[in-house]
Formats: sequence, structure tokens, C-alpha cells
Amino acid sequence: MKQDVPMSQAIAARPVFGRRRPLWREVLRHWIDYAFISPFFITFAVFGLYPLAWAFQLSFSEWSGYGPMKYVGFENYRAMLSDPYIRQTLINTFQFAYILLPTGIFIAIVLAVLLNKKEIRGRGIFRTLYFLPYVTSSVIVAIIFIQLFDDKYGWVNAGLKAIGLPMVPWLRGSPWGAKTVVILLTHWGGIGYNVLLFLGGLQSIEPELYEAAKIDGANEWHAFWRVTLPLLRPIIFFLTVVATIGLMNLFNQPYMLTRGGPQGATRTVMLRLYEIGFASTRYGDASAFGFIIGLIVIVVSIVQIRLQRRWMG
Repeated sequence: MKQDVPMSQAIAARPVFGRRRPLWREVLRHWIDYAFISPFFITFAVFGLYPLAWAFQLSFSEWSGYGPMKYVGFENYRAMLSDPYIRQTLINTFQFAYILLPTGIFIAIVLAVLLNKKEIRGRGIFRTLYFLPYVTSSVIVAIIFIQLFDDKYGWVNAGLKAIGLPMVPWLRGSPWGAKTVVILLTHWGGIGYNVLLFLGGLQSIEPELYEAAKIDGANEWHAFWRVTLPLLRPIIFFLTVVATIGLMNLFNQPYMLTRGGPQGATRTVMLRLYEIGFASTRYGDASAFGFIIGLIVIVVSIVQIRLQRRWMG
């Protein structure tokens, strides 16, 4: 016959779990596992966290590269915020981003759609050719662009002169000409990566969706706007955020082509950071400016993420 057990005895009979072990005991228990992954954390701490902490300390100090550091508080940050070139460099950087972001995504989508068509012969060759500039040294490509757009002896000006048009001072005499060359060089080096991502996105779209759209009477243009583009939104979002961060760090192209000229038209924030830190040996100011740039990038990225979350529904 089944006996009723008092509630107090039932509660007392429940298994009592031991307290959670401290973290250091868990680490010692699985020390072999942590030993295998420790090289990454050691490398990250030595080459990532330590330089970041040292640069943060340097941003509150005055140091010219040798001798003891002198603590100056927030003076470096105040000096950078009042720097006469900061406003121009920020405007230049955002102008490049404003032009390069939409045009780069648009060109990449168009090329990816074309390269994804089965009717095109030699698609693999074209894909390789479009991706090659991305893995090519930007310095070598910049040297070629200098040969192309040199004010006096460039091939582009030689072609303009041959057809009776006036030569254009692309790199040294025209601010808009210099910006145009920087934009072309940046597109040349970055489009291949964007095309590769969009190709992956296009190939992941189920063909049945296009067949259903065709049955409903949609042509290729309607299928692109109603099927292809909405399904590419995650890639567009990813590229927008990553490209914005990359454009805020734009340095190689303006440095190799124009050194920031003419008249400071192509001086970006990273180029100004280089001038402060390495040309003027004001390492404290450069560190403070670097953290200001990092804060701007974080704010812009957060705004983009929130806006695009709304866009993606």
C-alpha cells in the first residue's frame, strides 16, 4: 500500500547540488584545453591589449619619442579638437565615404548580377580578374595611377591632348581632380571584394523564388527589386558598416597619390594622424586624435546599425 510522504520529508529528500566551482578551479581542471587556445590570447594581449592601453596612457602625456613622458591631462584632446586642420580632414573623409559607399555597392551589385548569369561565357575568368585588384598591393596600383594621371606626362592627359581637349591637372592643381583619382583608385582596389560577397549572396537565393515570380508575371527588373535586392539586404548592411570603418581609415590612396593635396583637398583623418605622429613627432597628440577617431567610428557604426535594423524590418 502506498504511503503518503510528508512535504517536509520530500523537500529534505531532494538531491542537493553543490556550489558552483570557482573559475580558477575550472581553468585548472581543463588546463590542457586552455593551453591549446592560449597562443591566441597571449598574442592578442601582447600585440592588441597592451599597445591599446599604452596608447591610451600616451594620449594623456607629452612625448616626442625619447625621454620621459610628461603627464598633461586632457590637454592633448583639447589641442586636437582645436586643430585648424581637423574640420577639413573630417569633411574630406565624410565626402569620400558619401561618394564611395553608395557607388561602390551599386557597381558591385551590377557586376555581381552580370557575372552570375549563366549566359556569360568565361564567368570564372571574369570573377578572377575583378578580384585580382583586391589582392594586389595598393602601393603598386597607386604608382600605376600616378603614371596614368600625372599632370604633365600622364597617359590620360596625353589622350585628352591627342583628341584636342585641354589637359587636366589631376593630382597637383585641381582639388576635384585629385579627389576623383583617389575615388577611382579606392574603387579599383575594393570592388572585387564586394562583388565576391554579392556573388555568394546571389548564389544562395533559391531558383524557385524566381520561378514563382515569373509565374506571377514579374519580369527580370521586377524580380530584381522584389526578390534579389531584399534578400541581399544582410550583405548590403554588412558591407556598409565594414566599408564605413575602412573609409574612416583611408590612408594609402591619398598618401601615395597626393600627400593630402592639393590645398588639403585629399587630406583624410588618418593622413592627418600620420602627419601629427610621425612628421611632427607629437605622439601624445596623435594618440589622443586616434581615440577621437575611434569614438567617431563607433558612433557612426551604432547609428548605421540602428537605421539599417529599421530598414531590414
